[in-house]
Amino acid sequence: MPPSYAPRELPSAIGRYDTVRALGVGAMGRVLLARDPVLERHVAIKLLRDDLAIASDVREALLVRMRHEARAAARVTHPNLVVIHDMGEDDALGLYLVFEYIEGPTLKQRIKEGRLSGRQAARIAREIGAALTHAHEHGVLHRDVKPENIILSPTGSKLTDFGIARVPDSTLTHAGGLLGTPAYSAPETFKDGKFSPASDQFSLAATLYEAIRGARAFPGDDALSVASRITNEPPEPFAASLRYPGALDAILGRGLAKDPDARFESCKLLGASVQEALLMRASRAPTDASAITEDPTVPPPPNPSVPPPADRRGLRWFAVGLGGLLAAGVGARALLRAADDPNPGSAASASTSASAPQASSSALDVGSASAAPVKPGKKPTARPTPPPPPPPPEPPPPSSGSAAPTAAPPAGSGPPPSAP
Repeated sequence: MPPSYAPRELPSAIGRYDTVRALGVGAMGRVLLARDPVLERHVAIKLLRDDLAIASDVREALLVRMRHEARAAARVTHPNLVVIHDMGEDDALGLYLVFEYIEGPTLKQRIKEGRLSGRQAARIAREIGAALTHAHEHGVLHRDVKPENIILSPTGSKLTDFGIARVPDSTLTHAGGLLGTPAYSAPETFKDGKFSPASDQFSLAATLYEAIRGARAFPGDDALSVASRITNEPPEPFAASLRYPGALDAILGRGLAKDPDARFESCKLLGASVQEALLMRASRAPTDASAITEDPTVPPPPNPSVPPPADRRGLRWFAVGLGGLLAAGVGARALLRAADDPNPGSAASASTSASAPQASSSALDVGSASAAPVKPGKKPTARPTPPPPPPPPEPPPPSSGSAAPTAAPPAGSGPPPSAP
């Protein structure tokens, strides 16, 4: 609240609205909380301050601007713009505007508690930038973008105060001083009194600068020194001190450019660029290992340096297939040898021995004992020498009560000796 403002007794009603309490006072207007008895809801009523020492023609020009801005704001609907409900005139208080009432602090009140986090500032940049561009596309200029006119509601930020516009040349005086603060005004508004979407963008960039850093882009002790800084000096870079990417300084510097043509094409593009730069820092992984928490229910990702375990089922099927190929090769070789052998028995024996590689040694002896006859004029086929036959088994020991068999005496040895 301006220190020179002396609050007066609140009226009990303004039009059909019952006043509840004062919400705030600005450079040119004040805001009251009121209740709509017809729709049974709270509203915010804005009207000109009644203590301004301004000429009657200037006051009338302000009222004309209020009516024009109110009609323009009524045509613009956006989730991040405060909705205007009504406009009327009171016999004692004059013209008033009725807006939706939003609970929440202003951005100025929030900055007093400390600078915003990257994610908080990124959301405001995106929402207010898109809201201003939407208003510009419908022919509406705000002319007074600053932290006091941004309300932080539970559902997002809201831009308010389209109704009472700043006087373009800032020549209105109250108690010998400038009305309002030029800390967020574009330099062309001081020189030529020109307001445009580019001047709204300059004000938005100055607001975001203060929200992110916690200090104004163009500080000063009085309005003249602030205006001189805005006109002649660039804003001080700060991104590195807060560990933000250097692109943030370049983005805000472009939005605060002295030349309107050097700024972004729209407030929406400025807000999106600021959001991207802020989230680049907010999304960086923590360097402290203790700050990383893992969910024990989620399996760890595979390590590419460790090979996966071998599939033993695939090895078994490979061995079976290789054994089948070897067996088929042995069988084919036996058939070819049988085709060259005219003795069917020999072929059958070879086939049998080939198809049964695990046959006993006695079977091999039988097969090798049957030598095929050799035709005249044909050399006999060399055959492998069979292994020697195993020794004959020893006779079992004689059982009790039975005579042990005796071996036959060799020829010419005479009769066996007789028992005594």
